[in-house]
Amino acid sequence: RDEEPRLTLDGRYMTQFGGLSAFAEKMLVHEHALVKIREDMPLDRAALIGCGVMTGAGAAINTAKVEPGSTVAVIGCGGIGLSAINGAAIAGAGRIIAIDMLGAKLNLARQFGATDVIDASQGNVVEQVRELTGGGVHYSFEAIGLKQTAEDAFKMVGTGGVATVIGMIPMGTMVAVHGAELLQEKRLQGSLMGSNRFRVDMPRLVDFYLDGRLHLDEMISDHIRLEDINQAFDNLREGGVARQIIMMDS
Repeated sequence: RDEEPRLTLDGRYMTQFGGLSAFAEKMLVHEHALVKIREDMPLDRAALIGCGVMTGAGAAINTAKVEPGSTVAVIGCGGIGLSAINGAAIAGAGRIIAIDMLGAKLNLARQFGATDVIDASQGNVVEQVRELTGGGVHYSFEAIGLKQTAEDAFKMVGTGGVATVIGMIPMGTMVAVHGAELLQEKRLQGSLMGSNRFRVDMPRLVDFYLDGRLHLDEMISDHIRLEDINQAFDNLREGGVARQIIMMDS
């Protein structure tokens, strides 16, 4: 519901991006946005779960409901894509194909559970996936947010397959599919925050990490100070990092 902002600075209301303001040193949140986690969970690792990891892993586990022994393809190996790979591995997928244009990210994808990798800059990705799997995967995930990759995700699933779009496709962009492919009982769907039940899934993902099944250490490219935030954004633009942790007490 609409409410007046509860934070002020010099008598002026302060708005919070997404209700959180991740780069703020202090924030005010509703009690419904809080969840208790185990005290032995390192907070710099827990910070990763709340958005990107929950979104990616949840898309595989909750939204698509990846089944044991199934085949999976993930387009985009940033933090969310890597989490989708990890989630598919936790769900028991038998084959997980990681797709990206950066060799460093494809190498990292193997650490998260990818069994195969495809360099998207080399040839037709859809054809390569269909050739590797003998007709297409059971589940595909788009973790970039582009029209072309969303359409490719749908094309690379086989009969009865499910393509899940996680990436934020720009407003107003239309995604097209060939009508005849719908007769193969293929589905295209979206996922918001990994279809999570926060107070159930957050503690469960913490348990997965402490049990060694959820790979958070490997996702951290660097710990930085808030003063270095501009350099961190430059690192993101260059594409060489997965996640950078801002240490407010450094």
